[in-house]
Amino acid sequence: MNIAVDIGNTRLKCGVFFSDEENEVTYLPLPLNGEKIEASFVCQMLQWESLSDDEVSFGKTLTMDVYPTPITWWIAPTGSFPWQDLKAEILKVRPRDIFKIITQRQIPLSGFTVDSLAKVGIDRLLAVFAVVEKYGDVPMLIVDAGTAITVDVVQNRIFCGGAILPGLTAMSSIYPKISEKLPLVPIPAPFSFSTDRPVYPGKNTEDAIRNGIYWGTIGAIRQFYDMFFPRTKQLILTGGDADYLLTGLSYVIPQRVEHGDNLVLEGIYRCFGE
Repeated sequence: MNIAVDIGNTRLKCGVFFSDEENEVTYLPLPLNGEKIEASFVCQMLQWESLSDDEVSFGKTLTMDVYPTPITWWIAPTGSFPWQDLKAEILKVRPRDIFKIITQRQIPLSGFTVDSLAKVGIDRLLAVFAVVEKYGDVPMLIVDAGTAITVDVVQNRIFCGGAILPGLTAMSSIYPKISEKLPLVPIPAPFSFSTDRPVYPGKNTEDAIRNGIYWGTIGAIRQFYDMFFPRTKQLILTGGDADYLLTGLSYVIPQRVEHGDNLVLEGIYRCFGE
């Protein structure tokens, strides 16, 4: 069994992948401010609800007594959280498991035009690989809306680079630093599947800030899309804030936006899990 793990800046995503069955993905908030991983965190990682194979039904925690066969963990350390701590805690529960740490050189891209592939985030490269494998030669703009928002260009299967924007929560946190009269406006939590877009113009300070964050981000992404249109035929949106941005992007780029679930995990699976 292979489990793909995407360790971001604030959230861990892991998925069980079988070639002939529906996949299952778990999202867990990472410990913050230097806090260590607790045993309960690993138990949550090992708890699967709906999948099954010939050896086990996934309604139990995958401890050694339930599933003794070694699991291979393919880990993409895309954020700053130390993957070594995660590995150490898993080994306390499953001492025979195998760990593979993914590097940029292992991702078989058809080509790239960036200055240094080694300095590009692994999450960006895995998402690009997943999209290329799925859509082939179709020119794409890939938007990963997480702690930061990356907007990457793929043409003729070649990774051309892109742009990095502040994430929605990061942008919201700036306003109180500008002025004590500007409040901290909450953003829908990642993966909360909120689809309500702010209505412009805002009728109060909070709504005005919310409009600036939301439509400012939508406008930036639309500008990047327009700079490559008609060469860019499709926009693929993924990440924790994808649902929140989807309605706005579909409004300004009609019939060109597609929601791609868990592209980083899919990239891991397509690289190493089949």
